[in-house]
Amino acid sequence: MRHILPSLCFCSLAVVSAHADSVTIIAAADNTLYQSDTGAFSNGRGSAMFAGMNAQFSTVRRAVLRFDVAGAVPAGSQITGALLSLSQNGSNGDPQTCSLYRLLASWGEGNSSAQGGQGGGTAAESSDATWIHRFFSATAWSNPGGDFAPSPTASTSVSGFGTYTWSSAQLIADVQSMLDNPAANHGWILRGNESDPQSAKRFSTREEADSSVRPSLFIEYSRLCAGDLNNDQFVDDADFVIFAQGYDLLDCSDPAMPAGCPADLNHDGFIDDSDFVAFVAAYNELICP
Repeated sequence: MRHILPSLCFCSLAVVSAHADSVTIIAAADNTLYQSDTGAFSNGRGSAMFAGMNAQFSTVRRAVLRFDVAGAVPAGSQITGALLSLSQNGSNGDPQTCSLYRLLASWGEGNSSAQGGQGGGTAAESSDATWIHRFFSATAWSNPGGDFAPSPTASTSVSGFGTYTWSSAQLIADVQSMLDNPAANHGWILRGNESDPQSAKRFSTREEADSSVRPSLFIEYSRLCAGDLNNDQFVDDADFVIFAQGYDLLDCSDPAMPAGCPADLNHDGFIDDSDFVAFVAAYNELICP
């Protein structure tokens, strides 16, 4: 259902300043890099990903995952909190430190799907990430095993079955960067114990049938100037054009809605009269606080 935007009112209304909110998103892509001199193995559509050293042949596995932050958080927001959650469902219950590192290059998730426990992977398919390739088989990593930042973003100890979380000031900074520069958002690589055989941890992927254990990223954010929809530090006619477009579409789930549904100022999933009242308040102030 579409509706008609009322006439813009310049009457005195309460000022809208910072607006805090949160969102939880599921991984947009995930995969496992299986150590191999040829880069022959992957698991793009598998329900499991691995981090650590496998018992068989003592080879390393590294999980890669990416979240579409810019598609879920309005542009110009300030990230105030972030928490990554992964579900460990492997039989190895020994505590192992697993660390996230920011990836520095793009990678793919093809149609490969390993069977059984999936620890050995399966034959890589077109566009899969492998130990050697960012996109099998045409594009290679600069460094076998992935191109990533030298220092970890966050670490946590993983033992038996259950959900584990990663958080840090650097994780918040990473998510902020992913929002501000979506083209450079390549996600993270997860590394476990890469020295001891049979140390690998098994985590559910976004393909897992049980949606409650898929990789998730909880994000807290605030908008210091809620009506500034084009992020130029003014709430003016240019923002009104953006607001009117969203108001006409109404539902934030409409495919035509701009990413992050920026005009949904009360974050209820719709752009309606309550958002209009908030927008008018910010419009009256003109300059962001």
